[in-house]
Amino acid sequence: MKLKEIETCERTKLELFLNKVRLPHSFKKLGFIILILSFIGVTGFKFIDDLPTWSIQTLKHAMLLGLLIMSLSKEKIEDELIETLRSKSYSLAFIIGVGYTMLQPLANFIVDFFLEEQHVVSTTSHIQVLLFMLLIQVGFFEVLKRNR
Repeated sequence: MKLKEIETCERTKLELFLNKVRLPHSFKKLGFIILILSFIGVTGFKFIDDLPTWSIQTLKHAMLLGLLIMSLSKEKIEDELIETLRSKSYSLAFIIGVGYTMLQPLANFIVDFFLEEQHVVSTTSHIQVLLFMLLIQVGFFEVLKRNR
């Protein structure tokens, strides 16, 4: 096989896979409902002292699931422009997520320094980074879609 034929074959396989991964448009509402309910739960549980840590973690995972469902849901009209906008929003979310991961410990250190608190090195959790990246992706996709 020639290199061009191999490239075309692989691109076709990748596009078929990506089309299978997309959820129907109706799932976008389901993802939004899961996101809102779990956010309300996390916010409400912040005021309860004797709460097991697994409950907060479960709600954070539910927020991730809701955002992922929203991110993977198809639009009413799926065309090449929507695919391009989705690709741009994923790229932007990745770049901003990496920047966030690199700058967050520095920001925490500076705030702790000015507040004269204990200089403890804090790390950014994987859930926090994933939530941030998915929020950026969904948000920028909606903005790009509206401004097309």
